[in-house]
Amino acid sequence: MKNRNIIYITVALVCGIVMPPSFRAEDRIPVAAPMTTDLVGDTAGMAVPSVFRVLIPSRNSSGTAFLHKSGNLITAAHVVKDATAKDIILLDVKAQRYAVRNIVQDADFDLALLFPQDEISGPSLSITTEDRFTVGMQVSTWGYPGGYNGLPPLLMSGYLSGIDNVQTDSGKRVVRWVVNAAFNNGNSGGPLVDIANGKIIGVVSSKLAPLPQDIESALTALKSVDSGFRFARKSADGKTEKISQSQLLEHVLQYLRSQTQLVVGYAVPVWDLKKFLKSNSIEP
Repeated sequence: MKNRNIIYITVALVCGIVMPPSFRAEDRIPVAAPMTTDLVGDTAGMAVPSVFRVLIPSRNSSGTAFLHKSGNLITAAHVVKDATAKDIILLDVKAQRYAVRNIVQDADFDLALLFPQDEISGPSLSITTEDRFTVGMQVSTWGYPGGYNGLPPLLMSGYLSGIDNVQTDSGKRVVRWVVNAAFNNGNSGGPLVDIANGKIIGVVSSKLAPLPQDIESALTALKSVDSGFRFARKSADGKTEKISQSQLLEHVLQYLRSQTQLVVGYAVPVWDLKKFLKSNSIEP
């Protein structure tokens, strides 16, 4: 009977059924460290109205941009790659639309400036003046990940994991922040913010989901095949285009790839952001 009682008490403790009077709550050993940092800090009031959704209806794609104190918007170059100014629509948190009159971009830095046709008044986040950063510092970003259709940008948070050297399409090697955070398609172009002081330390570039060269080549080959049955695909602007079965397969595979999440991503570091702005006669 005594052994049976010991077994019962042990099972009950594991299942959370009973707690002996002598076992106080303050004596329990925590199994996880509590999150005590405010991941938003003082940035929400400025970030939400200064972060915009970038829409390119003609190719059914989107990204994120944020307002700079110059009145222009910063985003990632690949978000607007091959797009003209008239192709782009900027959407703010109040669903107000803005047209773009000009684009300046640097593919190696993966940065772009969007010049709105009409003045956009509102708060903007400040770019940090710090030049020393530590692995483990907490960061956040606001943006519009693919599949999210709400008006306010979503908050994502994580920490700096380190830096990496990335080879661009032109063959140039550039530095990227490696960030442990849930970056998804659509987050590109969003501000990377130091939670401690609310300052921008970079720009979200991409999530880390690399493909081997042979797979990249296979997807490119599929996209170039224009034969077989035709599939009518409708874009976000309502236009319909017919693509081949190989192009349809490539489209589906690319979409599935976009849903892969390793919770690790890249961001353009602040020193490259400052170089890019100064090269376009804009004071950071």
